[in-house]
Amino acid sequence: MSEESTKQEDEIVRALFNSEKQNRYLRNRSENRDSRQAVFDRDTLFTLYDMLSRGDLDYLNGVVQAGKEGRVYWGVSRGRDVAVKLFYTTTSDFKKRLIYMTGDPRFSRVRRYGHGLIFEWARKEFANLKQAYDAGVRVPEPLYLQKNVLVMEFIGEGGVPAPTLEETEVNPRDYERLVGQVKLLYRKAGLVHADLSSYNVFKLHGSIILFDFGSAVDVRHPMSTEFLKRDIENVNVFFAKRGIDIKPAKEILGEVGAE
Repeated sequence: MSEESTKQEDEIVRALFNSEKQNRYLRNRSENRDSRQAVFDRDTLFTLYDMLSRGDLDYLNGVVQAGKEGRVYWGVSRGRDVAVKLFYTTTSDFKKRLIYMTGDPRFSRVRRYGHGLIFEWARKEFANLKQAYDAGVRVPEPLYLQKNVLVMEFIGEGGVPAPTLEETEVNPRDYERLVGQVKLLYRKAGLVHADLSSYNVFKLHGSIILFDFGSAVDVRHPMSTEFLKRDIENVNVFFAKRGIDIKPAKEILGEVGAE
């Protein structure tokens, strides 16, 4: 990489992050370069800068979550706290998830290689969130999408994400609310989460909020019922371990209308 390109990228990083105190990248130029390359590839960096220039993004703060698909940052957009999900641009993990796309009629022409696959996965998560949000399911509101960068409502306070069910105490009402959200997701949004667990459900002020919707499928997907059953079983196992009375998965499937 040329010195001019590196200088340009350093300037973009400075523009993206709110302050030198919050941004460890700016403390040391060589550390900046190594850390930046581990987090931002060049295309992602310029996508973020484009969103910054348009006003869709004010700045980024620190990482609040790192997972298999990417990293989530606490950011600010138009004065509002947001979660900025940066999908990794390596395709090995995403290829394993083609099963969630190839049977979904909304994504019949799946790009199987390169950045196109990652952009499709990001588009799928945005579409799933919007479909769920518009149906009244409690999910983070999707705000902007560009290539592999998804901006959505931040669920939490002061840059601290809300705890997941795995991280907090639960009660019978939480179980009822979560099962209710699963039903609403299926009946009104026409979706199955397909990766539901105690790790991707927030609990904030008594509310249950579902997130991580990349794997979610249309109910017309040939494996949607199987995915739904797995979701319900995951929920039941978690709550049963916490001493909460649960309904049989088959009974819930019947109430949802999937059987």
